[in-house]
Amino acid sequence: MIARAAQWLGNLLGKEPEREESARKRAPLNTTSSLRALTDLGESIAASVHVIESPSRMFLCVAMEPKPEALAAQVERDRRMAAGLFQVDRTWSAAEVNRRWAKDAVLVDGQGCVLEDAVLGARGLTDAGAKEVFFEFGALDAYPEQVYLANGSARIRVR
Repeated sequence: MIARAAQWLGNLLGKEPEREESARKRAPLNTTSSLRALTDLGESIAASVHVIESPSRMFLCVAMEPKPEALAAQVERDRRMAAGLFQVDRTWSAAEVNRRWAKDAVLVDGQGCVLEDAVLGARGLTDAGAKEVFFEFGALDAYPEQVYLANGSARIRVR
């Protein structure tokens, strides 16, 4: 019913009705890609990056695993902090180890320059878990040939 009303209004105003096929061609598409990214991040190892690009946002899921020594140190810190009040969960501690690297990570180009338009107004790190870390950045009209997620000490290629 609404489509017929819009078509009637368009005809009244002298506009040609838009064809569904041409509208589909103009609509920007979402894309997904995955990269193997075996990278030492200090306390964690990044195994892969899954990238979802939409017309307005770039979402990243980085598969990470804390190194055993970093995880053991974090579990001990958490155990001391809990002071016997609750049981320390290794999953919680692993998420904290992964979060430490990810909290300052931003998108940079191949030369290490921050992609300001992607970072400004973006949330960056959205969630950190024991096995993955999630990011959200603004989309760019055109990306450099190489794009990395970096925090100053280590970087992961995402594009």
